[in-house]
Amino acid sequence: MTQVYQLAPLTSTGHWSFIVLLAILIGLGVFIYLKNMPKVSKAVAIGVLLPMVLAFSWMFYKVNDAELIISGDTVTLDVPFYGFSLPRNEVNLAKVERVDWNETPELKPDLRANGVGMPGFQLGWFRLANEQKAFVATTSTDNIVLLPTTRNYPLILSLENPEQIVGN
Repeated sequence: MTQVYQLAPLTSTGHWSFIVLLAILIGLGVFIYLKNMPKVSKAVAIGVLLPMVLAFSWMFYKVNDAELIISGDTVTLDVPFYGFSLPRNEVNLAKVERVDWNETPELKPDLRANGVGMPGFQLGWFRLANEQKAFVATTSTDNIVLLPTTRNYPLILSLENPEQIVGN
């Protein structure tokens, strides 16, 4: 039997973070296009900027469809750019717990190693305040769960309905 848990959608802070980021990137593209500079330099700059705008636009679109899928033999995290699967026996589903960063600040993401981190949205590999590596996919500070793994890192996710997975 497959169980699907929706990750929490972006809050207004997350939406505004993406909108401001995309506006800055597009504004930078317009500035480069209008600036008097050699054509090769302009083409290279636009060639670097355009994929970034497309990538962040796609991530903004897909982040609200992110989900955790638990099937018979795998645990899959379906998130933009960083999705992956683990064998089910490597995720300790019996020890899934809710996390409150006010009560356990050592589990709060501290340093981004490989990912996206902006107000209202964190996705990717982070170093936690306790120096442990973790995969993080959060859109708010509410409804956060920790899924321990046997790979020396936990999964820290903000779920739409965390009570569905905690205690199962």
